[in-house]
Amino acid sequence: MYLFYRSALYCVLAGTVSILVLVALPRSVSAAGGNISIRSETMIRFLERDTRSETDALIIPAYEYLQIDLGEPGVNPLTFHANGWGRIDLTDNDFFEDQTDGELLYGYLQYQSAEKGVIARLGRQAVFAGVANESLTGLYLKAWLTPIIGLSVYAGQPDSLNKTDGRDGDMIYGGRLGLRLAEKHNLGFSYKMIKNDSSDAEEMAGIDIGLSFNNFFITGASSYNLVTDGFAENSYEAFYVGTKARYTLFYQYFIFEDYFGTEANNANPFRILAQSSEKLSSYGLEISRNATETIEAGFKLARNDYDLEEVSYYGALVAAWHSNDLSGIGGELGLSNGENGRNDMLLARIYGYKEIKGSRLLDQLSCDLLYALYDEPIFGEDTSIFLSVAASRKILNDNLRIKVSADYESGPYFDSDIRGLVSLIYQYSNQ
Repeated sequence: MYLFYRSALYCVLAGTVSILVLVALPRSVSAAGGNISIRSETMIRFLERDTRSETDALIIPAYEYLQIDLGEPGVNPLTFHANGWGRIDLTDNDFFEDQTDGELLYGYLQYQSAEKGVIARLGRQAVFAGVANESLTGLYLKAWLTPIIGLSVYAGQPDSLNKTDGRDGDMIYGGRLGLRLAEKHNLGFSYKMIKNDSSDAEEMAGIDIGLSFNNFFITGASSYNLVTDGFAENSYEAFYVGTKARYTLFYQYFIFEDYFGTEANNANPFRILAQSSEKLSSYGLEISRNATETIEAGFKLARNDYDLEEVSYYGALVAAWHSNDLSGIGGELGLSNGENGRNDMLLARIYGYKEIKGSRLLDQLSCDLLYALYDEPIFGEDTSIFLSVAASRKILNDNLRIKVSADYESGPYFDSDIRGLVSLIYQYSNQ
């Protein structure tokens, strides 16, 4: 009980300090004539886990997520953006490898010229350019060389290798050449190289497309692993959007040896899958239709073909109702079927959310219930259930939101697991 009160006190103190700092900082920046946007989320989690020294130990980690944006892209040519998190284990046990931890997710200076179509970023950032979906510390440049030719390039150090055999010789570079074939047709060619200790760790090339024909669209991408000399992924989607319905066809094909295969990139947590000769193709159809302005229904059908294991199917019926006051309910009923029975199951989900007006206690309430019935028992259990309930309320002129949630799970992996979360979310913008 003492531990609970101490943790609650830490939560109040942490939230109070965050609010005081974040209230004072915008005023000082505003006085200097700058635009600023701030989002802070302080979270306290409650859960029980087995540790190296204790069974059913109470774990209470506290997290702080902070995002700061100085300037408005598209309005101010020069802006700054930063986002990071920190964690401390309030129970001081051995559940986490380190009692405290944290990371700067991104922090970069950006220059953007809307007239010239130029974007330049310097610092730690996430880069999405064709085959690149990477976090790096370095430089990113994007510009339209002509009305139909665009080029983006990047270079720096890959953040995924910052704890792997030092930083000497680590490098990432690449780019994407984009062609605007017509007003709504785009084609891209991309390349990425990652070096670990001066050795080639990952080298990929790819092509991506985006085509639009009135209400019909085609998007997709293919990537080729230049290290293993094979296609890693082919993913394509075609969809039609009507006035009341949307129809989607999708196809994906992965070769694990080429998708996960790398040389010196031992920071890849899935590199062991490259030793498998598994191949996976996934394809299917999704249909959604607005029966009325507030009711939506749909159907999903998918098939997964595994080269080494089984063929599996998944079908689901989806229905949802929503109102104009941010309230609604929905449900999903699905069946999964495989060749050997391990993936045969019935899945059911019911969820709802409600905006509550005039209450002094809370202004939003949500609930989510998931149920699974397995054809073959897993660790002696043939069912599982997950229940989540959350409530929140805004205070301080709607700048601060308090959220409280509780989760319950029972099934093959947890006999009875209860988790709690208290969160303080502060948002400010002087724009």
